[in-house]
Amino acid sequence: MRWRSAAVAATLAAAVAGPLGAAFHNHLTKSIPAADEAVAPAPKSIQLWFAEKVEPKFSSITLMTADSAKIALGAVAAGNEPKMLTAEIPSQLAAGKYLVRWRTAGDDGHAVRGTFAFTVK
Repeated sequence: MRWRSAAVAATLAAAVAGPLGAAFHNHLTKSIPAADEAVAPAPKSIQLWFAEKVEPKFSSITLMTADSAKIALGAVAAGNEPKMLTAEIPSQLAAGKYLVRWRTAGDDGHAVRGTFAFTVK
């Protein structure tokens, strides 16, 4: 009986800690261009802000066209703020839809990633 009570308690603790633990991982809070934004003129860089300080050497930003062709970007660098990353777009973007994929690690060391799209008018 004691073993069963311990198992139930552990299961309940994991169920509560799982969603709460995920809430504490780093996450994207803002971007330029913004998710689902239609912009004109085309952006000259991708700028990302996070909830925690990020490390550029453990981060990546990928820009792709609607047909999944990769667009060359400059190196990922720290922005003007400790929670910011940026990557220059050296070529002029044509009108169309683009997908940004990002990956970084926060102070807790956990890798986080995400995607968002924007459109150039």
